[in-house]
Amino acid sequence: MRDLTIEKARGATYASERWTVYEHGIYGRDSVLSGQSRRSWLDDFETLEEAVIAYPDAVVCAGSTYQPPCLNHLPGEDE
Repeated sequence: MRDLTIEKARGATYASERWTVYEHGIYGRDSVLSGQSRRSWLDDFETLEEAVIAYPDAVVCAGSTYQPPCLNHLPGEDE
């Protein structure tokens, strides 16, 4: 079963009043973000009701599940 949420669109560079469906998981070994939480956009809707009808197994969240990535393991400009 997929880990899905319905929430207002919020991210590092965007915000919207639309109801957005995200899938949650973990970045794979082939990513520089390997092992970190991943949130992928699937769809968005004008109303919560539309989103729930389209994705009945998704959890409706009052807040945002956005988490900024941790990049501390990557070399800096002076390294």
